[in-house]
This record gives sequence, structure tokens and C-alpha cells, in this order.
Amino acid sequence: MAKIAKKFHKASRVKAKASIMLEGLSGTGKTGLAITLSKALAGNWEDVYYIDTENKSMNLFVGLTLHTGEKVPDETINVINLTKDDGYAPTSFISLRDSAIAAGGKVVVKDSISHAWQRQGGVLDLVNKKKRENPSLDNYRVWGDSEVNQEKNEIFELIRDSKIHVITTVRVKEKFSMQYDEDKGKNAVVSLGEQPMQQEGLQYEPDLVLRMLEPGTIDGNPPKVFVRKSRYAIFKVGEEYLMTPEIIQQLVEYLDEGVDPDKLLEQQRIDYIEAVKEYCDTQIKLSIWKEIKKNNDLEDVPIEELTLKQLKTMHTQLIGG
Repeated sequence: MAKIAKKFHKASRVKAKASIMLEGLSGTGKTGLAITLSKALAGNWEDVYYIDTENKSMNLFVGLTLHTGEKVPDETINVINLTKDDGYAPTSFISLRDSAIAAGGKVVVKDSISHAWQRQGGVLDLVNKKKRENPSLDNYRVWGDSEVNQEKNEIFELIRDSKIHVITTVRVKEKFSMQYDEDKGKNAVVSLGEQPMQQEGLQYEPDLVLRMLEPGTIDGNPPKVFVRKSRYAIFKVGEEYLMTPEIIQQLVEYLDEGVDPDKLLEQQRIDYIEAVKEYCDTQIKLSIWKEIKKNNDLEDVPIEELTLKQLKTMHTQLIGG
């Protein structure tokens, strides 16, 4: 009988790393809450690494007092200002995150990752560049380009990491549509609500998505948020919360003691299964899904048995660009 070259080890709880996304219009307090959460999760300022794409917005908080009463000290948070000269390619964010991990960082803040989608060097910019280089390419072939596909998939890797807490911010904008108004007898502009300025499908990646409603203030008023998505038992979807020091500490303790990382990933897998089922609401879309499964040599595998990696890959192919 062959010997197994493994040794027993002491069992220990694996602490979950945060995967938190903050959405909001400009001025609603995304950066302030991101800074507050990062300090709480790291336990100190020195282990926070901040990727700033928002015109040095992090620097504006140095010396200011947060709603928790803590003052942001000078020359303690590790900051990199990512600019349009650097380019906002998703792989650039990945490289900086890896640098933070290598330096021993406990929390990385990416403010904001909307740039990786729509700004210079981002995915949409890369798509337009490919079209300019080869005008004969149709939309399908441009989005199927290997470089475009790689950068598009890397956006999903910006949201979470098993080695470091990840906080991301995403800009939103109000989306409008022309719809027929029966009372007025003519078309009218109708608001469709606030829409994240990011790649479709990204909402299935983070464990907690908070929509900013009101920013915190230096005199102690906490930020108000709306929970758009939560895999954390202490936050309920569809409810509003004041992000008091007490609830922030509860979040830290919950991640430190109460969450099984494998359970979070299984919940994410289930989210993707439901997303595919919801998307395939017509026979045409269902046929496309079946073709994608066939192209990935998974034709006979029921959707409930697909791995998270397989689901993420094929969901991206399903929704396209």
C-alpha cells in the first residue's frame, strides 16, 4: 500500500476576507466610508493600501475627522494615484493589488473601479481602439478579441481575494429612457433609476453591495446606506442602515469569527446559477446557453453541478460585452 506524504495539522478557523462594494453618485460619501471600513478591517492605518483614481480624493481626507471620531493621520496610509497617463486597464489594478499583498497589506481599497470599464485604458476604451485599428471587425469579433476578453475577465478579479480584504467603489449615474405617456399622449423622458457604471454581471462578485444614500459628517453623523446585496447575515437586502461605529465593529467581528469562506463561494455559485436561469427567459437565449455549454465541453452537465469557475466563464460569454 502506497504511503501518503501528508502530515496532520491543528484545525483552525479560516477567516473570511471582506469583499465589499460601495456604489453611489458623486458626493454621497463612498470614499469616506471606504476609508472608515478599511481602518476598521486592518486594525491600523499602516496596513491599508489605497488605489486612488479619483483625482487624489484620498489626500483630501488626510487630517480630517471621520464620523467615528477618528482622525486620518498624515503619511500612514499607503496610496498610489492611478492616472490616465498610467491607463486604467483592469490588469493595472490587479498588479497594484498584488503589490499590496506582497507588502503585507491587510486591506486594499480601489476607488473607483468604474475607470477600469469606461476610462482611458479600460475595457471600453480598448474595444474602441480595436475597432479603430480594424474597422472591418464586427461587434462580436471585437469582444471576442483575446486581449479584450482577458481585460474584461480581469474586472471580475478586482472584487475579491483570499489573501486581503477588498473594498471597491463604483460610480453610478441616473439612466433615462423615452417611453410613451398615455395621459399626455406623447413620448416622455422617464428615469430608470441609478445604474452602476460598470460591466454587466459584476454584481454577482462581491459579498456586500451598499448603495450610498447620505455621507457621514465630521460631527458624528454616520453615513446612511441601502443594502443592494448581502451574503453577510448581519445585513439584510432591501434595508437601510446607519454605518455607526458599532455596526462597523460588528462587521469586523462577523468576518473574523462567523463566516466560512467556502460557504460564501457556494452562495456566489448559486447566485450565478440563478442569474443564468433569469437571463435565459426566451428560447433564443436558452439556445445560446446550450451552445456555450457545448463549446466548453459541458453539454451534458446540469447547471446545478457546474463549478463556480465554469459558471463565471460561461455567464460572461452569455451576456457578451
